[in-house]
Amino acid sequence: MTDYSTLLNALPEKYALCVSAFIILCKLVTVFVKPPAATSKLAWLYQIVSLIGLNVGWAANRLQVDKTGVMVKRSDADQAKRVLGYANIPLASPKPTDRPS
Repeated sequence: MTDYSTLLNALPEKYALCVSAFIILCKLVTVFVKPPAATSKLAWLYQIVSLIGLNVGWAANRLQVDKTGVMVKRSDADQAKRVLGYANIPLASPKPTDRPS
């Protein structure tokens, strides 16, 4: 299978900047836009934008469609929080100022 660098090298040079800018824009969208729920009509679009933005493997965003910060299905999030609470594992706050020092 061909990787992204091979595809970019195959492009005519006059399009390389536009394609690279588009990839960067897709990455920025996934950084600043919260993923929709899996039941959302826009979930498929977000996943495509995420793929174009190279959010794969180790570069994948922590928050993804149908996942929470603890990487469980959204439908299981409340149960996971309870289990973490029973195990005395604190949940990280989304705001750095709210985290204990």
